[in-house]
Amino acid sequence: MKAIRTLMLAAALALPAAAQSVADDPADDSSVEETGTAGKAYDAFLNGRYEEAIAIWLPLANSGDAAAQFNMGVMYANGLGVDRDMSVAMDWWEAAARQLHVRAAHNLALAMLAGEPHNGSEKAETDYTAVLRYLKIGADAGYPNSEYTLGKLYAEGVGVEKDERRAAELFLSASIKGFAKAQYNLGKVFRDGVGMKADAGLSLFWFAEAAERGHPRAQDRMAHRRLNGEGVPKDEIEALKWAILAAAQGVESSQKLRFQLTTQMTEPQIAEAEKRAAGFAPRKGPVLNLPRAPGN
Repeated sequence: MKAIRTLMLAAALALPAAAQSVADDPADDSSVEETGTAGKAYDAFLNGRYEEAIAIWLPLANSGDAAAQFNMGVMYANGLGVDRDMSVAMDWWEAAARQLHVRAAHNLALAMLAGEPHNGSEKAETDYTAVLRYLKIGADAGYPNSEYTLGKLYAEGVGVEKDERRAAELFLSASIKGFAKAQYNLGKVFRDGVGMKADAGLSLFWFAEAAERGHPRAQDRMAHRRLNGEGVPKDEIEALKWAILAAAQGVESSQKLRFQLTTQMTEPQIAEAEKRAAGFAPRKGPVLNLPRAPGN
């Protein structure tokens, strides 16, 4: 459970989330176009002028602007232009979440799952009722991060009755939108037949999608599948390519596989694998060519 909490919080509070807060949220885009001031704050943020961004966002946040409240939370969570303070960050996210701001509700739920101190407490007891409520805001809106996180809770029975079918459905919804972590978990669902009927073809499809989107363990799986010809043509060059990519992200089994392959392959083969790895660009966007329905 501790590992789940730590990984979820790290994903939620990474800096790219702050960048997405204005650029990718249609509601935020609309407010920027209407007022102009929020756009100046985002420009200041992108250029590292954090105090300037805060000077614009703070009065908007105090006046009840949910997007500005979310962004203030991000600044406090990451210590950008202010001292890092998760309790204050959570206060801002809670204010925005009350207005059904999806990313604020999501980040607040993950901070609560991690037991971040809040309201003066050193270590908060997890309020799973609140966590589920906030994640549901995102999941109901189709936010893949929340769908994935809620799916993990259902899969593990953390704070909610274990429901592997519901977990699989949430993973599927997030996977279709292109969320690599959900795709990797969905690959395991179809591999093991947990929540959905086992289907080797669908398992391979989702592992491959996750690998193409940069998921390290999915890339590791594709490396071994390519080496052994499991559901795909055997190809040592492709195997080494995936092993190089996964090893670069710290996957130990791929680090070992990379060493193994480079001791038995020819120099031209190794050079070609390295060229393919260097040219790899993670796939983005939703899955356009979906496989057949599982039929269950």
